Amino acid sequence: MTMFTTKDKQTIWGTIDFLISHRQRVAVQIEGQAGTYTSKIIKASYLAAYSKYGDGPHLIIGELAPEHGYAFIKPGRGLKVKFVTRNTTCGFRTICLGALFEGDDRKIIASFPKSVDLPERRRDHRGSSEMPEFISVVLSHKKGLKSGKNYDLAVVDYSSNGVGVFVSEEDSELIEGTRKGDKLKDITLFSSEAMVKVDGTVRHRSKRKRRGRQNEDFFILGIEFDEALMDFNALQ
Repeated sequence: MTMFTTKDKQTIWGTIDFLISHRQRVAVQIEGQAGTYTSKIIKASYLAAYSKYGDGPHLIIGELAPEHGYAFIKPGRGLKVKFVTRNTTCGFRTICLGALFEGDDRKIIASFPKSVDLPERRRDHRGSSEMPEFISVVLSHKKGLKSGKNYDLAVVDYSSNGVGVFVSEEDSELIEGTRKGDKLKDITLFSSEAMVKVDGTVRHRSKRKRRGRQNEDFFILGIEFDEALMDFNALQ
């Protein structure tokens, strides 16, 4: 898959928000060390960091595994963070600003990335030059689902005619309460450039096994838009 490097601030923020909200596991490589450590990004500050770490935006990275990686954590040391989306390894570089130790709870404070390497999404040829990069979708509750609940889901693929979204096992009631042919109202599509509301119809539901994790399933929900999205400039 073709990769591209983006320095767009909104896209970077959207990527970080996705990693945090979906509690996605990341791989952390420490400058000067050969090993790779697993962790999660648990928080982001987009305005100001803790005063002793500077005044710029920062990330808080959770506990490393294996934990001996903390022996190599030092302010100013480079970190490479990698994660997988759409079966493709993506990532960004950051700088360690320091560490927080609160009892058994250990965290790393890191600078906000200046760029992120992401895969190019497949686009519909019709009007593709005007199509924004959709990052997430919010579906409101419907009959048979938890009352008042919204589902914030990651986009797997999309075109002007529809979208495929990732549904974790944690949100499996969405799959259980949805059938092929169901109508969905007020689907909200988010990109770094626009927020678009559409109506659509469920076209397929598929269950898949997450690679390398036993007994952990996820689902893909395919939604066809009631009207094809063509003129994105008019929707922004």
